[in-house]
Amino acid sequence: MSRHIFVSDTHIHPGLPGGSHSFLDFLKGPCRKADVVWLLGDIFDYWTGPKHLSGSDYSQLLDALRELTAFGVRVEFIHGNRDYLVGRPFEKMTGVNVLGSSHTITLGGRQVYLAHGDFIYNRNPKYTAYRHIMNFPLLRHAVRSIPVSFSGWLARRFQKVSRKTTPVVNWSGKEILEEARPLFLRGIDTVVCGHIHLPQHQVLDRPGTEKEVYILGDWDGGSTHYLEYDGEFRFQPWV
Repeated sequence: MSRHIFVSDTHIHPGLPGGSHSFLDFLKGPCRKADVVWLLGDIFDYWTGPKHLSGSDYSQLLDALRELTAFGVRVEFIHGNRDYLVGRPFEKMTGVNVLGSSHTITLGGRQVYLAHGDFIYNRNPKYTAYRHIMNFPLLRHAVRSIPVSFSGWLARRFQKVSRKTTPVVNWSGKEILEEARPLFLRGIDTVVCGHIHLPQHQVLDRPGTEKEVYILGDWDGGSTHYLEYDGEFRFQPWV
């Protein structure tokens, strides 16, 4: 039975202050015992282009990811709302596969949908509009082309505006399942995502089958838990 590890929302800051070192230890510890590690977005506090690859902002994390893939662990990356510009140069440097905004796999005969969660649990229409605009190649190229110091300032500025304009939502189990309903109607059995920083497991009992959602926690908020699958899903602590 293959072993999968799922983690999101580590929000590694440039220069690795705070609790970021615990994630590096995690990559060098439990992750080396996995067959596949799934990074479900917002691994970086912000990523504005391939210039981060040659700077010191994330050098320790990039080295740890490269060492993990060289060790033989398959690592898959799904974009979050803070690192959706991670692309091909990152793949080449680290050996990590970049899959885009979502991916579906089969585990134990169940269809498992993997995403960051920003397109599932989003109550900010300005953010949705922004992400659609940023899909234009010319804009993405422009962001990647400006100096990291300036693009980093822009990213932090946008984060500040986003925090002010995003309505506060006390996500209940019912709301979490309701937002995932369109995926269930498409045949998805299990949703694994992050984004709302509320680690939990919600189950929707349906005739003939069970639908479920696993929400991963945010590491910079102190919830250093990850999700593991080795025949069944379970949350595991990492401190």
